[in-house]
Amino acid sequence: MVDTATSPRAQLVELLWQLKQNFDQENDSTLRFVHFNTLLNDPAYRAEIIERAIHSDNRKIRALGLKLQEANRDGVLLHKRPAGGGTSTITNPDIAETLTRQQPARATKDVRFRWMYAWLGLAGIMLGVIAYFAYKPLHQLLAGRQVVEGSLLGNQTWTADTTWILDGIVYAEAGASLTIEPGTRIEGRPGSALVITRDATLFARGQEEAPIVFTSNQPEGSRTAGDWGGVVMLGSAPVNVANAQIEGVPHGDSRGAFGGTDAGSSCGVMEYTRIEFAGFEVYANNELNGLTLGGCGSDTIVRNVQVHRALDDGIEVFGGTVNLKHIVITGAADDSLDWDMGWRGNVQFLVVQQHANVGDNAFEGDNLKANPDATPISAPTMYNLTLISPRSHEKYHRAMTLKVGSGGHFHNMIIDGFSGETIDLKGTETIKRIQEGELSFQSMMVHKVGSRGLTFFDSESMDNDDDGGFDERRYFQSSKVAAQFGTDPMLTRDASSASHPDFAPSSRSPARNGASPIPQGEFWDEAADYLGAVRPGSVQNWTDGWTRFPLN
Repeated sequence: MVDTATSPRAQLVELLWQLKQNFDQENDSTLRFVHFNTLLNDPAYRAEIIERAIHSDNRKIRALGLKLQEANRDGVLLHKRPAGGGTSTITNPDIAETLTRQQPARATKDVRFRWMYAWLGLAGIMLGVIAYFAYKPLHQLLAGRQVVEGSLLGNQTWTADTTWILDGIVYAEAGASLTIEPGTRIEGRPGSALVITRDATLFARGQEEAPIVFTSNQPEGSRTAGDWGGVVMLGSAPVNVANAQIEGVPHGDSRGAFGGTDAGSSCGVMEYTRIEFAGFEVYANNELNGLTLGGCGSDTIVRNVQVHRALDDGIEVFGGTVNLKHIVITGAADDSLDWDMGWRGNVQFLVVQQHANVGDNAFEGDNLKANPDATPISAPTMYNLTLISPRSHEKYHRAMTLKVGSGGHFHNMIIDGFSGETIDLKGTETIKRIQEGELSFQSMMVHKVGSRGLTFFDSESMDNDDDGGFDERRYFQSSKVAAQFGTDPMLTRDASSASHPDFAPSSRSPARNGASPIPQGEFWDEAADYLGAVRPGSVQNWTDGWTRFPLN
């Protein structure tokens, strides 16, 4: 469905624009491209395209064709030719201009006059197009706005010259492929979300200078976390629970199913993409996040993605083997990165920045609450992480909580400024992962954590013991972990700025040294021989250009 103006002229131009877009998306080899200007100005060409539409196999194109056939009766939009000859006044709805036209009975006029009328008509058309465009807001002038609701079938393309409005939960159904062009803007109305179902695919490949942006449909200045739902990608990689159903999709709806046996499968591509002001509570304890990944396999590409001001988690990963690279999560209202159900992917270059008045953990990792020993066991492998909190006086921020049997391997981290504690390992099942080799930490720099900036870990004696007497302080201060507590990574004062952050340590930062070697392999950047997500002293870095930090 498409919002149209009340003017009949604007409605007709909007219908023609829709028809062009839908034809272009069809990839019809017999009709390579619909020329919009010609469609507006050439009655014969317009009639031919409308006739094609009426006989199209595409239901939406056919419906548009039938609407335009009625509007285009007798070859002139919204006009009936007079029965006799003589002069008539024709209002062209495309251009809001009135032209004087000679009828066939006056065909004895000199040919030169016919050419004069033709040139006057063309000039009128051009002036009319300018007038029509001046009537519309600038983003509608160049782009138009198209509302999307319900199901997406077949091959779909969302182009950068249109603002796409999500209305309700939009499902890319099984077999569907949704391509989103660089620079495209997608706005979510309240209660909306985009769900890429298990047998569908998303290709959202933005560019550094033209990122794809998912954001709120509310006016700038009044946007807030939870204005819309977010993006969900579901796949067929292993998870550790049978018949998994994603949060946010009604129970029993098969479109929310995820998980399978194909660890190398792909949910698609999300690259150079921002997701803003997302994440609403569907019902009690059932929320959507900025980006939700359920059972996505290792061939999925999630790279250069920012999630900003999500109402629940920034990114939540439910099982699978999906890898994340060059990720920025800012201002999440719950956990910035959350995982469970057996996620075993890789992560390199990830920045978390918590805001002072919201949030809980930078990382929260679970295996499976119902069965902490369920396999596969959650154990992501991460290198080059920067976790930042502004030492909030309002919220108890913790850098990391691992519980209910989660494992994981965490290397080359900077942890700075958390008001609570550094890392909390909860439950004997989680502690057991250390002995099993499924949980490890190496090369950490921890600065200004705790109520006075020097506490680092909470006391867990007696009633506060939640891990079978495991001494976290002793473990993390051991030579095996190689953690530096109280060492200043020399982040700039802007590192915790909510509106214009700079995540690079200074060129003199001790984070230049002491990094663990990066694994070999296609995914890993072995040149990242430093602690943190951004190379110390960087004037320009991978977060520049495509990220934004709007407050509302």
